[in-house]
Amino acid sequence: MVEYVEVGTAGKRASVRLTEATLLVGTGKSLFLEILHQVISNIGKRLPRLGKDWSLYMQSGDVSYSIVVSKGRVRQSISVKGEEVVFEYIPSKPAHRVIKPIDIAVTSADVIMPEVKTEEHVSVVAEEDIERLNRLIDVAKKKLGVKTQILGPYVNPRSLIDANTRQLTSLDRHGRNLPGILSYLSLHKPTAYDSIRTALRKLGFSVSVGLAKPGKIGVLISTRDLKMPLFKAPCSIKSFLVIATALELKPDLLLVDNFDYCLTRKTAEVLTTLLRQKHTKLIAEIHNEEVIDWLDFSNKSIVEIKL
Repeated sequence: MVEYVEVGTAGKRASVRLTEATLLVGTGKSLFLEILHQVISNIGKRLPRLGKDWSLYMQSGDVSYSIVVSKGRVRQSISVKGEEVVFEYIPSKPAHRVIKPIDIAVTSADVIMPEVKTEEHVSVVAEEDIERLNRLIDVAKKKLGVKTQILGPYVNPRSLIDANTRQLTSLDRHGRNLPGILSYLSLHKPTAYDSIRTALRKLGFSVSVGLAKPGKIGVLISTRDLKMPLFKAPCSIKSFLVIATALELKPDLLLVDNFDYCLTRKTAEVLTTLLRQKHTKLIAEIHNEEVIDWLDFSNKSIVEIKL
């Protein structure tokens, strides 16, 4: 699990030591979340496009990773128990190299946490040394490559989606595919689905999901007196339902941009109860500092970001 994060951009830097709930105030909070999410979710994939000048450092125990992106150079460093591998990518040439602890050309240094691969035999480097470096990188990937879910800055779940929609195990950051996720959970993970329904009932609402019409999955929200399609539900209920569903997908990190949008004291209380039952760490961007008192965590932190 990631324990510590630093994000830099345009000469500014912000650092966060993660707790059970980490609440971000200040400026550049959304950018902080976006860089963190884009790097972790793209481990083993091509470098995300996040501008020409940014950096990220993250650490878990004796494992750390850093990436520094400037106009003409990308440098990545992976460290495990003090042993370090450094990659350098120069887009203009293009050049892909390992520059520490050895200096060799590699096939691709333009991915997050690359592997040490050469296009042809490199006689100056023993094959076992390359295997050792790749084992070190694999350790870092397992330690820092945690499951991450980002939501916001606004959630707008649809009431209906096509029944043949794919990727029903991954929640869209705006919650638009929520009907498909709820349908998947009701069929394949009924305990998780029941947990969401139980939590929602604490707020005086109930939820049901199923075939609304041929080829369409729909979500219905009910109170004692009313039934309504999801899009007509109160904003606080739609937001709560998206976050509660995200938690049942069991991310290691839940990043919520504009967390306090539509949040009420009551929904915050129920969300706090849900989060206490999970191993998920929350990193949330807030505007209203009154929300801090609504979230009753024994291990929470408020961090001011200036990016």
